[in-house]
Order: sequence, then C-alpha cells, then structure tokens
Amino acid sequence: MNAMKRVRLVLSASAVLAGLLAWAGGVAVAAQSEKSTQAGSAIRIPRWQPHDFALPNRSATANPFQVPFSAEVTGPNNAKLTIPGFYDGNGTWKIRVSPMAEGRWQLVTHSTVPALDGQHVQFVCTPNVARMHGAVRVDAQHPRHFVCEDGTRFFPLGYECDWLWALDATNAELPTVTRFLDKLAANGFNYVLLNAYAHDTSWAKGKTSDDDYGPPPLYAWAGTNEQPDHSRFNLAYWQHYDRVIAALNDRDMVAHVMIKVYNKMVNWPAKGSAEDDLYFRWLIARYCAYPNVHWDFSKESNNEKDLDYKVGRIKFIRDNDPYRRPLTTHTDLQTYDSGAYNGVLDYRSDQVHSKWHASLLEHRKQHPWPVLNVEFGYEHGPQGLQDKTYQVAQSPEEVCRRAWEICLAGGYTAYYYTYTAWDIIRPDDSPPGYRYFHQLREFFDGTGYWRMEPSDELVSEGYCLAEPGKEYIVFLNKPASFTLRLEGLATAAKTEWFRPFTGQRRDAGTLGNGVQQLTPPDNWGEAPVVLHVGQRSK
Repeated sequence: MNAMKRVRLVLSASAVLAGLLAWAGGVAVAAQSEKSTQAGSAIRIPRWQPHDFALPNRSATANPFQVPFSAEVTGPNNAKLTIPGFYDGNGTWKIRVSPMAEGRWQLVTHSTVPALDGQHVQFVCTPNVARMHGAVRVDAQHPRHFVCEDGTRFFPLGYECDWLWALDATNAELPTVTRFLDKLAANGFNYVLLNAYAHDTSWAKGKTSDDDYGPPPLYAWAGTNEQPDHSRFNLAYWQHYDRVIAALNDRDMVAHVMIKVYNKMVNWPAKGSAEDDLYFRWLIARYCAYPNVHWDFSKESNNEKDLDYKVGRIKFIRDNDPYRRPLTTHTDLQTYDSGAYNGVLDYRSDQVHSKWHASLLEHRKQHPWPVLNVEFGYEHGPQGLQDKTYQVAQSPEEVCRRAWEICLAGGYTAYYYTYTAWDIIRPDDSPPGYRYFHQLREFFDGTGYWRMEPSDELVSEGYCLAEPGKEYIVFLNKPASFTLRLEGLATAAKTEWFRPFTGQRRDAGTLGNGVQQLTPPDNWGEAPVVLHVGQRSK
C-alpha cells in the first residue's frame, strides 16, 4: 500500500470509548499510518516508517496554527525525542513519528490546551519489510561521504526539480509525480532538490505555457503572495507536499528541502519575526519524521547578506529537529570559505560554473565534510542549444563531462534539465543526460569510492581518484596516452576501460607496480574515457 492510500486505524474498544468522551470534553488518540497494523492495544509501526498520531480538540482556538503542541517520545537504547506537532485541519492536531529502533516506544503529549495535553500512547517498532535503509547521514568513518542508517553505502546522484510539488496539486493520487519519480529512480537518481515553496521565475514570468507552474496552483499560506497571512497555512498545499515527500521516501530518494529561496518572487515572512519562526517550526514538525529529508536553509543563500540571520536560522533548525536530519545551505561560497558554517552545517552544497575539478578540490580543503556541486550545468531540450527555458544551456555531453570532473575530485553532483529544473516542467521527457548520469552512478557503485582520495599527481594526463595500492580511477576528457604510477599493489591488478557516454567496458588486462604507460582503445573516438584499476574491496 503506498503513501497516497493511507487508512485510518481503528483502535481498541477503550479507544472508541475515549472518542465518545472526547466529544464531551475529553480527548481521543487516533492513529493513522499507511503501513502500520494493530496487535491488541499496541500500535505496530515499521522501523523508519512515518506514522501520524492524531488528536482531536473541539474547543475553539483563535489560531490553531499557533497552539503549542509537542510530544515526548521515548524508546529503546534510551532514545528520547521531543517532537513538535502541527495542526492539520478539522479540529485535528498531529504528532508525526518514525521510530529508529525496534522495540517498545511511548509517546506523551504536551500542550497549553487541556484536551491536547497529557495523552499517552504506546507503540511497537517492528522490522521494516519494505527494504528501506533509514536516514542518509554523513559517514563518521569516512566524513566526506554518506551512509544509510543500516550501513548501506549512499552515492548521491542529485536531480534538481524545484517545483516538483506543483505537479498533481489537486490530485491526491499523484499520477504524474508517480510516473516521473519512477523514471528518475530507474535512471539512478536518488537525491531530489526541491523548494519548500517558490512562486515564479523572472525569465519565464507568469503562465508562458501549459507546462509553466509559476505561479503554482496552490499557495503555501493563507491569502495570496501579494497579500499573505503568514500566521496561517494553506493546508491543501502542505497536505499535497506531504504526499510528494512520502512518494520520494517510498523510493528511498532523499528530499533535499530548500526552506527558502531568494530569487523566486516569494513574499516571505519578515526575518526573525514570530511568523518566520512559525514557518520554520511548521516545516520541521511536518517533515522531520521522514528519514529521507535533508534540510537546506535556502537556495541561493548568498543573496541573504545577514550572516547572523542565516546562522541563527540554521541553529534554529538544529535546535528544533529532534532527528537531527542532515543540514546544508545552497551556494554561499564566501561564507563557507570563511569557516562560519563549520560545526553548524553537515555538508557543503554549492553552485560553481567553471573550473569544476579545481574548485571542488579547493572546497574540500575548507572543511572535512561532503562537498556537492549541485548546479554546474543545464542540459538543453531536444531541439539543441537554443531549446531552453533559462538563458544558459549546455549539451548533454558537456554536462556529463563536468559531472565526471567533479566526482574525480571526490565530490558529488546534481543534474539539471531545462524542462524540469524550474517552473516549466515536462516530466515525460527522456533527455540523454538521464542515461549518462545513470551510467556514472552505476560505475561508482561498483567501486570503493568512499575510501578513495583525489590523486592527480599519479597521472600525467587527466584526473585520478585512488586508494593507493588497491584501486584507481582515471578520467580523461579526451583519449590520450598517459602514465599512471602504481605502488603498493600486493598482486597484479585487473584493469578495465569505460566509456561514460555509452557505458561500454573493455578489458585492459592487468597492471603491476611501477610507472605504467597506457593508451585508450584507438577506435573509441574523441569522447571522454575512464580507466579503472583494481577491484572494490569488501
């Protein structure tokens, strides 16, 4: 059963009785989840599966979005979380939980509203049978890389779709979103960058076509973008956003949520205001339980010149997110380089449009964390370089080549397609870059990339990533003879040529220690070529 077809669980007879009492002033605790079942009085929730506990309150409130509401959640291994709750319409408040460990858990609510205060629920976390891997976090043993909670390696292959949530805005079945995400997953993309909200773009302002979703079909707050009421939220918008995040989670795809954006015509709450706090708390309350969520303070955060505000908002997220989901901010080069984000962010995400390899090497020196160049090229549409929705576009081959340069510097990438990156979205297109990036991920998944470091000094041409004595990757933008210095190999290493644009592989025999002279296959043309030496060690 998928996230779009949730069912409300019916609790035991005592819970039904509590429901009757709630009508007279008491409170019923109802549980709602897409995949949980009930055994006796204990609600059963699969590990890492978000689950809603819903509490009704019949008393009038001036503004239900401002009602203080949270829960203390305790579980195995001395787990203790303070989880913020949220109002979800029809007199109902919710606590959204995803247990991290199997065993018995307990939830106790807290609120200034008597009907929402002091409610107790027990539940059992069961094994996850959906083959989910848990949250993606920075790997403590290899801090420039990521790993899932269950130990599965995670090579992020990013995809920018800022307006993903605008698709199917009035269709809870998500037919377009489902079709689109299935296509992305089939092509190896596992990390989607999207805005929490964006209004319009200056280069395609207004409704330029049926595929233009700026301004979007639904607005995030009450009122309009011109006259917003930032003290109240448009529940239809956020309930739809829930379904989109759940659809990503069902596919084990990270949702890189950019909380703000400074160049998409949004009328934001005043900085540091009560409404600003309310917005950030709202995002955390609704989405911190999703193990696939990564927080990003803002897209184009360099446009926010108030460093105290930026660091303050980042700390606000950290202080209010009980799950401590990974946290970054998009493209703030000078602030990153100054060290102001060291210790408050988990990884660096930039946009750099030249010197892709060299800049990534420099950014890795700034701090020992993962570095993502998430905006470095924009693939044009099917009609060529003039087929674009933004003023800049590159060929699929050029975008792919840049991605390889970034990866050979030990970094990660995100793919942009002109017809899905911003507010003009054609989800049924199948651009060549899908295949190129899929082949890139498949190649790196077959290596021990997380143990390798940039080692360009080992080659006379191109770029090299290596775990010396065990495994080497060499990337050449154009085929050419080159030398590779190998040292510390215990035995002769298996070697293979790889073509990034076609995925073709060719055995290159074995190599031993010493300076080796190598020449790519002479019938492979002028396209980039890769040499892989050694085998991934277990």
